[in-house]
Amino acid sequence: MSQGRAPGTLRDVAEHAEVSLATASNALTGARKVGARSIEKVLRSAAELGYRPNGAARSLRTGSHGVLGLVIPDVTNPFWAGMVGAVERLSEETGFQVSLANTDFDAARESAALSRLSKSVDGILLVSTHPDPATVRPLVESGLPVVALDEAVDVPGLGGVYSDNVGGARRAAEHLVDAGGTVFGLLEGPPSLSTATERGIGFLAGLAGRGVEPSRVHRLVAPYSFEGGREGVRRMLARHPEVDALFACTDNQAIGATFEAHDLGRTVPGDLLVCGFDDISWSSRITPTLTTVRQDAVAMAARAFEMLAEMVTRGGEARVEILPVELVERNSTRRVTTV
Repeated sequence: MSQGRAPGTLRDVAEHAEVSLATASNALTGARKVGARSIEKVLRSAAELGYRPNGAARSLRTGSHGVLGLVIPDVTNPFWAGMVGAVERLSEETGFQVSLANTDFDAARESAALSRLSKSVDGILLVSTHPDPATVRPLVESGLPVVALDEAVDVPGLGGVYSDNVGGARRAAEHLVDAGGTVFGLLEGPPSLSTATERGIGFLAGLAGRGVEPSRVHRLVAPYSFEGGREGVRRMLARHPEVDALFACTDNQAIGATFEAHDLGRTVPGDLLVCGFDDISWSSRITPTLTTVRQDAVAMAARAFEMLAEMVTRGGEARVEILPVELVERNSTRRVTTV
């Protein structure tokens, strides 16, 4: 390894040796049988790249639990269900087991799940809907590797993988202006959530950048759910019937808002432009199809898993990664113009 070059990661070793991540992990840990040729290639690549598994962490991983915890607020939500699938696949490849906790958006259940898992796993992937530093900090300070994804928790030493919420919401605002919106509604989420805060900031910044006066922007907090979107747009349009462009901080809200707008006699996109955030599977299946900001839940989960696995198996450093997003334009913001 050249002077000053950072040591390679397990994925670097696998790619260099031209084997799967699972094969590289098993060759280095002995967790499962690997052919002699593959072991030789992996060991040679590890040496060339300077890969050095942390002995204490590896001992903990192979001799203690071999289990990673995954805390999710709702396994039925397509966005988080994709994360669960990705983590389970990667865990199987690398020889870990997964202990899944579903919190149902309940703060007490989330806290209890973290407490229970901390006694029986080697590390935790956390999607929090009640990001309380007082709950997470003791776990990190005890030396338990923890990586948050989707929702940030303000704890030093905590790993994190998140989407570019500010940039994505800014792009949504610009698109709604360009699509013909004149009076804008913002369906926010719970203020305790970083996604709600960041998407609100980005959306307002995008409108301001397009010269939209604050008097033409109306905000309303609603739960991250279909029913939250229904109730939210009902209240929004009752107070501000002039709203003709709506940004919802999640696709669940946006889809619920679209259904409710229809029940209220509004057409989408004719009377109301609608844009969401997430790109869950239903977004391209409803009528009209939903314009949204696509974030890659599977990639987010994979990055978080890899970070946590590195922290567990070789004492890797916690870090924060922000993944890019993209606007996906569909029919909910395409108004038909006649000449």
